[in-house]
Amino acid sequence: MLPIFWRYVLREFSRVFLLALCTFIGILIVSRFKEIARFAALSGNWATASLFTLYQIPFILPLAIPISCFLASFLLFQRLSRSQELPAMRASGIGIGTLIAPLLCVSCLLAILHFSICAEIAPYCGRRTKTLLYEETSANPLLLLQRQNLVKLKHTFLQMKMDPDGKSAQDILLTAYNPSNKRLFLFSAETLSTVEDSLFGSNAAFLFHLGSKIKEGFDPLILENQQSMSTSASLLSAVLKKHRPRIEHGGLSLKMLKLRLKEKGKHRFGARIEILRRYVLSASVFTLVLLGCAYGMQGGRIL
Repeated sequence: MLPIFWRYVLREFSRVFLLALCTFIGILIVSRFKEIARFAALSGNWATASLFTLYQIPFILPLAIPISCFLASFLLFQRLSRSQELPAMRASGIGIGTLIAPLLCVSCLLAILHFSICAEIAPYCGRRTKTLLYEETSANPLLLLQRQNLVKLKHTFLQMKMDPDGKSAQDILLTAYNPSNKRLFLFSAETLSTVEDSLFGSNAAFLFHLGSKIKEGFDPLILENQQSMSTSASLLSAVLKKHRPRIEHGGLSLKMLKLRLKEKGKHRFGARIEILRRYVLSASVFTLVLLGCAYGMQGGRIL
């Protein structure tokens, strides 16, 4: 059973620590609100949007935990000094080592937790965030086209009447710029509807440029009309959006980073820097607790 002094110090420390940590998490949510709202608009599912929001939290914990530890230890010893509790404890024979021993013990536990977050949890959440964003924007091409400003489709004009269910549309007119030949592409259809992973259309027309080596001042065009058409919805979404999920060194687990150390070139150097960063951030928890205790202690005489 913990001594009364330990329980008192740990209770006051944890109170400020949790308050500071929740404040940093709240700041993170506010700063990434635009990205979260963008994903919620694309998915249309509150459960998936909530999961996406939870995946954002581990991104700030590697920095929030050390800073919260510093603030908690600093404010704790500052309050003990100003309320004359610290001089009373010192006068009763309690040494400095005994005073900071509870905080050193809890800082070691927090450093282990911090390293677990940096090594496994945060990289996993980063990979899942990119996967969720890619999957939700690839599921329904009609939803992707309707909200083209959210997925940043450039050089595209779209006009259509979307049904409330988001699975069908009428009177579609799409014009897009093809950077490969510097020409426009035109597509129109009377109806488009998605069924599972397929996209069906009726009375569709395609107008696109046909490459030619003859330079006579005109462009050869192809006009194709189809009474009915069908294609893969996911493949069409992949064509519409150019971004693909990329895994950087920050998204790799510690085991994968150690495997990259065996490679040559910039990947080996980047993996070494990332591993060093995670170890240093975890060790900073213990260091900042000591600094908070040292800066928070104040001595003086009351005349």
